Amino acid sequence: MGALQIVGVHGIKQGSDATTAGLSASWQATIDETLAAAPASGAEVGAVVTVPSYQEVFPQTPTRHVRLGGPGAGLLSDDRPIDEEEEDFILRALAAYAPSAVEEESPEAGLTLGEGPLTTRIVRRIQAVDRKMGKGVTGRLLWFVREAHTYLHKEETAVLVRAAVAEALTETGARMVVAHSLGSVVVYDMLSRGEAPYVTMLVTCGSPLGWLAGRKGIHSEGERLTVPVGVEWTNLYASKDFVTGCVGLSHLAVGVTDIEVNNGAFPPSHDVHRYLDKPALAEAIAKAGIA
Repeated sequence: MGALQIVGVHGIKQGSDATTAGLSASWQATIDETLAAAPASGAEVGAVVTVPSYQEVFPQTPTRHVRLGGPGAGLLSDDRPIDEEEEDFILRALAAYAPSAVEEESPEAGLTLGEGPLTTRIVRRIQAVDRKMGKGVTGRLLWFVREAHTYLHKEETAVLVRAAVAEALTETGARMVVAHSLGSVVVYDMLSRGEAPYVTMLVTCGSPLGWLAGRKGIHSEGERLTVPVGVEWTNLYASKDFVTGCVGLSHLAVGVTDIEVNNGAFPPSHDVHRYLDKPALAEAIAKAGIA
């Protein structure tokens, strides 16, 4: 039996030097270790992982610190201007993390916006959510939220991202996809569009698909998430991974199997390798390899 072909779909902020070769080698090393450490499954399953890089599709902008309230209170953000539509998206996305905190939001004395692009409404929302989730947590999510918006609302960007993944699926013949973070949104979108017709095994890791705002553009609000018949869907989530909202997807999705894992504290809890090293992934690979 030949090695199982897997296509990995990465999340954001991989770095400008994160090539397909580099990402594939990095994921491969972790998955090899995971399979080696897994209990015998009754069949030896090798896996070859290809992770197509779509990093160059997103605007490469410098970052700067936006100071919130005093020296040392840095908040990393993008320099791209925020229009009204994106502001609304960001506000809704942040509200999904801590709705009760948002109800109490109010301006803070001594607030300074510095040179950054954040609006007063966004800063107030950040402060409200940070009071609920912990100081600085929301700032770390901003990069993610803005790149999710770029994918969901900039069709020319989304087309290029999906094309990179589709090319890898075609070239490798992979039937199994492992998607991390924003990558899970990309793959869900592809499955919904019929652009990944031969995929039969999907493993999502650290997925933000549970956000109401995050599903805008790829899913009708108020309906449950679904994948095509014949696709087995496993979702790994860490209870301290704030990108997922710290919960799984089974309350929103049909046919998904949620598996909670322990990845430690945020932000390391969202790291892809902390998901790739879990026995649950080895089990899914073994199952796909003998299917």
